[in-house]
Amino acid sequence: MRCSTCLYTVFLMVLSIGLAACRQASVPPYKNAKVPVEQRVDDLLGRMTLEEKAGLLAGAEWMETRSIERLGIPSIKMADGPMGVRYWSFDVNPTTGKFGATAFPAGIAMAAAWDPLLVEREGKAIGEQVRALGRDMILGPTVNIARIPQWGRNFEAYGEDPYLAARLAVAYIKGVQSTGTIATVKHFAANNQEYERNRVDVKVSRRALHEIYFPAFKAAVQEAGVGAVMSAYNKVNGLWCAENPYLLTDVLRKQWGFKGLVVSDWASTHSTAETINAGLNLEMPGGQTMQKFLQMPEFAKLGFTGGFLTQDRVLAAVREGKVSEAAINERVRGLLWTMFTLGVFDRTAPAQTKEIDTPEQRAVAREGALASLVLLKNEGKLLPLALGALRSIAVIGPNAAVARTGGGGSSRVTPKTPPQTPLEAIREVVGSRFDVGYALGCPMEGEDKEKQTPEARAALLKEAVALASKSDVALVFAGYSPETEAEMFDRKLELPAGQEDLIRAVAQANKRTVVVLFAGGPVIMDRWVNQAPALLMAWYPGQETGAPIAAVLFGNANPSGKLPVTFPRRWQDSPAYGNYPGKDLTVNYAEGIYVGYRHFDKRNVEPLFPFGYGLSYTSFAYSDLKITPEKVAPGGTVQVTLNVRNTGQLTGAEVVQLYLRDVASSVDRPVRELKGFAKVTLLPGETKPVTFTLDEAALSFYSEKEDRWVAEPGVFEVQIGASSRDIRLKGAFELTK
Repeated sequence: MRCSTCLYTVFLMVLSIGLAACRQASVPPYKNAKVPVEQRVDDLLGRMTLEEKAGLLAGAEWMETRSIERLGIPSIKMADGPMGVRYWSFDVNPTTGKFGATAFPAGIAMAAAWDPLLVEREGKAIGEQVRALGRDMILGPTVNIARIPQWGRNFEAYGEDPYLAARLAVAYIKGVQSTGTIATVKHFAANNQEYERNRVDVKVSRRALHEIYFPAFKAAVQEAGVGAVMSAYNKVNGLWCAENPYLLTDVLRKQWGFKGLVVSDWASTHSTAETINAGLNLEMPGGQTMQKFLQMPEFAKLGFTGGFLTQDRVLAAVREGKVSEAAINERVRGLLWTMFTLGVFDRTAPAQTKEIDTPEQRAVAREGALASLVLLKNEGKLLPLALGALRSIAVIGPNAAVARTGGGGSSRVTPKTPPQTPLEAIREVVGSRFDVGYALGCPMEGEDKEKQTPEARAALLKEAVALASKSDVALVFAGYSPETEAEMFDRKLELPAGQEDLIRAVAQANKRTVVVLFAGGPVIMDRWVNQAPALLMAWYPGQETGAPIAAVLFGNANPSGKLPVTFPRRWQDSPAYGNYPGKDLTVNYAEGIYVGYRHFDKRNVEPLFPFGYGLSYTSFAYSDLKITPEKVAPGGTVQVTLNVRNTGQLTGAEVVQLYLRDVASSVDRPVRELKGFAKVTLLPGETKPVTFTLDEAALSFYSEKEDRWVAEPGVFEVQIGASSRDIRLKGAFELTK
């Protein structure tokens, strides 16, 4: 009896194994997550009809790709970014209305924090919210370089330096994609102004592209494994970015090895065959929403175009011999590769939680806002304010009683948690000690129409001056708004109307005036900066607007932000002056590689505030620089070490910056280039070591003659500084032949 039971058990086991093997054998390779991605893509492509493949090259609606039910190919559901999840508009689907999410600090603010680990945490939190909302892909990060201070989207990106932008782009993408969300690095390439962005032709050298405008994209592909790249609206050297084979095939795929999805910016295509053959995988949007968008006069006049990769147009191009089926296969391959690689194809269940704007996610936003604050001036150590010594505070300005969480356009996030204004935060800190006075001072340009008359403005200014004159300290909250700094137009360099006069009048009435600026980039301050003893740059801090600013003003936190952009004294000092906004829809990048601080150093122009600059309530000393080896062979690495000591009385964080100079080169090279940075938190009196590693790539320039990166033998000077103009230590090493 026992033996027959054993035999029966064995029989069941064998049968179970056999059935499992049969089931496994019946599953197509492309549906088997254990099969290598390339094999899955090949298998699925072989099962698709030409019509099905052609149908995948254009979106289904505003934020979704097409699905193919027959083969189980899902739609990729997208959402705007990069500063959080923005609702998707123009969608035919009535269930996708407005919603709230965590509004994180602007990209320029996160760049001012100089903290890749913090940016990675931000990316992870955003990715979690994308998944919780049932979406698969976020349209971020923005990594375009701040070539001009006017650019309307400077606030979205990471500043003027390609190395800093690359480090933060990699961090953001890794954070996002750790959640299974597709990140989309944008806008490829040389999208550095909003003025006529849909029509302008950028004339730029290959060296400038590779050294300044490409590095963040390259790092996104090769280091972060980004799933998607978005092409830009503009032309580069005569060809639209969406149909530019040098960008999309020669550089992106052949040089950098990108295998994923290249998606057009929304309504930015101009052709069918040229676009497909150049390397674009997906035109967005699609379906009824594309036509709806293009028929809206306010968008049509700006030069938006599209609808060129619809199924019928693609099939017609194939029939006419303008596009090969092999090219169609390659375009679909990139789309499928991204879906398989980041798990979109294999999803059988929703995200683990549908909760968004969690306490943990809000904490990341708050930490980012605090870390981004840059103290630009502090004459007489006016800050931090000693609350016990105050009996009255005047809070003034158009950005005092409003939370300016971000700039305008497609990146603007509606906060789920109501943001706290600076005025509310200051009153919370002061408590019942005394009343905090408030005066608008002047209306924000474009707001409060009834207050824009000369009589109303004069009355508001008089009220603010009266309040300031009777207060112990005056806090002026100035800057821009989502209506004065946004996508689709470039902003003014001077503060919006009335604010300069307000600051001057308040500073004259109260010698203890602190100005807090909300802006996405440099501001021209020559008419008022010398009258304001203290100046704090708040950027766009996201929904955690009030508390971090109040913490720094009253000394509950020590500012540690550093500028990711150079602040010029005047527009004429900027590298692009004379070559912006362009002539006859052509913009000549005549400054070449001399963007940002590279220009100010090369031309010996004194900036108002240099790149990498930021004050603290404590002080730091640098010492003991060591560079090993003193001579390094090609392909080797150099170790740079030093000590940083907190010589003040408060705990603080310092951003140690490493710049490199090629002492003698066969081509013109910058005076210094950022090649490393480290943020170090120190207790009073504490010393910590800092270590950097330099590889051959850090020594190289892009040779247009050889069309490749070149590191020439010779001496390289290492410069360690607290900013690009505050070099504390110097040393050197030699790259041997």
